[in-house]
Amino acid sequence: MPLIGAESLFDTIGREVNKIFEENKNAVVRVRIEHRNGGESFCSGFFISSEGVLVTAPDSQLTDSLFYVDYNAQWHLAKVIGIDERSGVAVLQVEEGPKPFPFLKLAYGQEIPTGTPVVGIGYPYNLPACPSFGLVVGKDCEYLNHFFPTTHYRINTKVNPGQIGGPLINSKGLVVGMITMSLKEEEWSYALPSKAIRKVVDDTIRYGKVRYGWVGVAVTKIGREETSGKVVVARLFPNTPVSGSGLREGDIVVSINGKKITSLSDVMDASFFVSVGQKIPVKVLRDGKPIQFEFLVGERPIDTPSGSTILPNNPDELKKNWSQSLPVSTSPMTAPVEKTNNTH
Repeated sequence: MPLIGAESLFDTIGREVNKIFEENKNAVVRVRIEHRNGGESFCSGFFISSEGVLVTAPDSQLTDSLFYVDYNAQWHLAKVIGIDERSGVAVLQVEEGPKPFPFLKLAYGQEIPTGTPVVGIGYPYNLPACPSFGLVVGKDCEYLNHFFPTTHYRINTKVNPGQIGGPLINSKGLVVGMITMSLKEEEWSYALPSKAIRKVVDDTIRYGKVRYGWVGVAVTKIGREETSGKVVVARLFPNTPVSGSGLREGDIVVSINGKKITSLSDVMDASFFVSVGQKIPVKVLRDGKPIQFEFLVGERPIDTPSGSTILPNNPDELKKNWSQSLPVSTSPMTAPVEKTNNTH
């Protein structure tokens, strides 16, 4: 039993959560989205620069939508810098209001281990901003056969409508992720890691969109995940950087750009963070012998089917879903020399 007068563990946690909340809440805002059909929805967001650039994660169709940000007790029409439907991130900017804007720093470049405590800040329903507390309890690239574009943090905290788009902050006051999904049937949420947020923001500001890398390979998993399963090349798309390279279907993928490949999520992560115009080494095994390739990363064609990086490992599903030729962009696949200013 704790000594009388001694601070309990719960008191300590509560004090730390409240401290993080008070120090960072002014940089978190409520976002109102006015849709083309006349409806509206709400989410949270947070500033990432003193110039009023902010990120949010709206969970609805955004074509021709207007974004308003509640900042300094006033609604401001936000400029849309870009919306990336694949990651679910919208990058906005508030150009009017008292400057400099309060902003949060992203903890990109740091690996967040499972068990890390985090504090979320958001606006549930029509209520004021409030904190939530939880732990990073997993790292998933798939949920119920739905593949995320890169590994997401699973947080053992259920968030309410309106809190999507809010930041997850660590004990150092740095943003480690942004809530992008809340599951009604489960007592947890998913968050996009800060490293991925930074890529989306950097690309969007520089190019007006996220330039996803693409070499034209689809992979699948042979064997169970918890056993000695292999990630193998399942499909080579025509008119892509791998065309005529010598890479073959059935090759076992060992590493991509120096990252060891042991699961499908490793492939998704490696693909997400490569830059268009970058040359990447790919190591495979064929008949037990290692073979090294190098590919110039092109930009993923906009008509490439969603999820085409990962194919089902069930032969019947593979045959049913991928027997037809897939549409391939007719634009040249030769990538420009320039690279994004990645700091990861």
